[in-house]
Amino acid sequence: MNPPNRFPILIERYFTDHLRTQRNASPHTISAYRDTFRILLGFLAARHKTTIDRLTFREFLVDDILAFLNHLERDRSNTIRSRNARLAAIRGFTRFAIAHSAPDFITVGHRILTIPCKRTAKPMLGFMSRSEVTAVLGSIDQTTPRGFRDHLLFSLLYQTGARISEALKLTAADAQGGFLRLHGKGRKERAIPIPSELSKSLRRFVSANEMKPEQPLFANRQGAQLTREGAALRLSLALNKAQALEPSLRDKKVTPHTWRHTTAMHLLQAGVPLEVIALWLGHEQPIVTHTYVQADLKMKRECMALLEKPTARRPPRNPARFSRLLSFLEVQ
Repeated sequence: MNPPNRFPILIERYFTDHLRTQRNASPHTISAYRDTFRILLGFLAARHKTTIDRLTFREFLVDDILAFLNHLERDRSNTIRSRNARLAAIRGFTRFAIAHSAPDFITVGHRILTIPCKRTAKPMLGFMSRSEVTAVLGSIDQTTPRGFRDHLLFSLLYQTGARISEALKLTAADAQGGFLRLHGKGRKERAIPIPSELSKSLRRFVSANEMKPEQPLFANRQGAQLTREGAALRLSLALNKAQALEPSLRDKKVTPHTWRHTTAMHLLQAGVPLEVIALWLGHEQPIVTHTYVQADLKMKRECMALLEKPTARRPPRNPARFSRLLSFLEVQ
């Protein structure tokens, strides 16, 4: 009898036992890895002209993974960041397979692990000025139920610095008292104090909609949790109106995540220490928050004004030590 095909067996074990039980990975991580393998398995089956259920480790080689990564960028128009995220999922399974597979996969697996992530330019962070924030919030009609919800959502994003995913996960029970309980990445929770006016608006919103504690705070017409796409659509409607008051918004790409960047920048400009901002935003490493310093052009100009332009002084030439090659390098 032929030995069982361990490739599909290990994939199932990787998701059911390793990620869920052993690593206790978050649902977001499991979902992202699952999407990667759905695309990968379909690509490998088409590449080797077979069905997904017939795939083996013989179709899971370095050349196959490289071809898949090229396919993501060339045919699916994935960004380099998305390409690297897919590769991370493949590497995770490969390490698991090396530990639980046949010895003949060890060499192949280690070769897959040597596939490097692509370097990518880090985009500059976009954020709104205070007048632009006022214009966007002021363009929302709060006399309608959806308008009141939208104004409350975007006000909350600005005043807490919450990720859009964190805000959309909020339930009525998370908005009790003067604090907001946010459920962040990796199951990390943090409590954010909120202004009394926002707290009153939240209580009034919960009471008016007769929400139960487990109900989503920001819901769509069907009563389900508002999606990221839905929030982005509502923001675009507000932006279209706000551009008449603040023409500068026409040249900016504003997304729901821009509110988080805006909060961080305004805190930084107000003199709040980076360590405090990092705790506020839920950054695990303060170095992540340091990105906002690099993005603030106003602060850069202020620092530049404090510096005196140095006077270039050419050292006297020592004929004995003169080097034409060093002189060439010095002017490059």
